[in-house]
Amino acid sequence: MCNESKLYRTCRCGGVMTIHMHTLIYKAKVKISRVPVFMCRTCFQYEPHPAVKRDLSLMIQNLGSNPEITSLSFIERNEWASVLNDTFNGFQGEDHDLEQAVQQAMSARIDLLLDLFRIASEAADPVWMGEIESRLLKLISHTASKVS
Repeated sequence: MCNESKLYRTCRCGGVMTIHMHTLIYKAKVKISRVPVFMCRTCFQYEPHPAVKRDLSLMIQNLGSNPEITSLSFIERNEWASVLNDTFNGFQGEDHDLEQAVQQAMSARIDLLLDLFRIASEAADPVWMGEIESRLLKLISHTASKVS
């Protein structure tokens, strides 16, 4: 099974690709900030992280061929990217400790979302519950791929 939460990979050139948050430009008009991408330290090629490709593709599709928006933040539309961004902003350890820090941050976010889900359930708010459930499912799939 492919591990979508992986933070390092090997580039086609043989170099090491590391993950970082990048700004992508769509249609030379729209800045999409804070997109997790792999970038090669050797040839400087980059590609969106597999864990965000689907959401990024859907977001671009929704923008259409003549977007009116000029900028947006991807972390507002993808829970895993949000956790990754938060982890990067607070991380002060060594590179080899980053994956563990991301996993801990994911666990903390899942716990928070579970607490919010309980509150939404007690408030009998099905819309809020659905939103939280969707966010949870995306994070749980990353956690499950890490364990397998």
